[in-house]
Amino acid sequence: MAQMERVGPLARQLLTLRDELGRNDLWLLEHSERVRQLARVLAGLPEVAGWHLDGDALELAALCHDLGWAIQVQQGRFDRWQVLSRPTSDIQRELAAGWMAEQLAHVVPAEELHRAADAVRQCNSRNGASPEARLLNEAENLDEIGLLYVLRQFRQFQAEGRPLEQLISSWQRQREYQYWDARINDCLRFDASRRLARLRLADVDGFIRGLAASLDASQLTRAAEEAPPPG
Repeated sequence: MAQMERVGPLARQLLTLRDELGRNDLWLLEHSERVRQLARVLAGLPEVAGWHLDGDALELAALCHDLGWAIQVQQGRFDRWQVLSRPTSDIQRELAAGWMAEQLAHVVPAEELHRAADAVRQCNSRNGASPEARLLNEAENLDEIGLLYVLRQFRQFQAEGRPLEQLISSWQRQREYQYWDARINDCLRFDASRRLARLRLADVDGFIRGLAASLDASQLTRAAEEAPPPG
């Protein structure tokens, strides 16, 4: 997409938030870039071969789909730490689509821009009308599963002054009630996505076990008891 050389810097500038000292906060930008990369890979799956997909519109939509968060942070509606702390609303999707229509009308061909903006508006639904919306929804849901979810929770818990033990107990409850298994079945349409999501869950399970062990001071006593006798 030749236009991305001009569109990319505009979107990335807005997606790069600033902290109180003027330093870059890349949380939202990196999320958007990951979703863009996932969407590109999803577009190459065999199941998508007959979807009449506009790949350039998909990439544009993926890069811009979360601009509503950045706009509302600028407006003072949210603090930085709240970004992506809850599902992105339809209002935020509309803000992103509106920014695209206003800022990119002279940069991107009209049909491509229309398809990309529509994909952003529809991407909260698994059954969006356009193929771009359906793939964007899949990429967005897939990015929310795994260790990146734990980092998102950690960011929020730190800002709210909540202890690490709550992060552990929250994940354990979700696994106990099979929250993530249901989400994979309900929100992901491709077998490849589901397989990757389950691998990511296993990674989180291992991480949470390691984190819980690191917070357990009694491990030191057990390590001392299990140490071989001197000499």
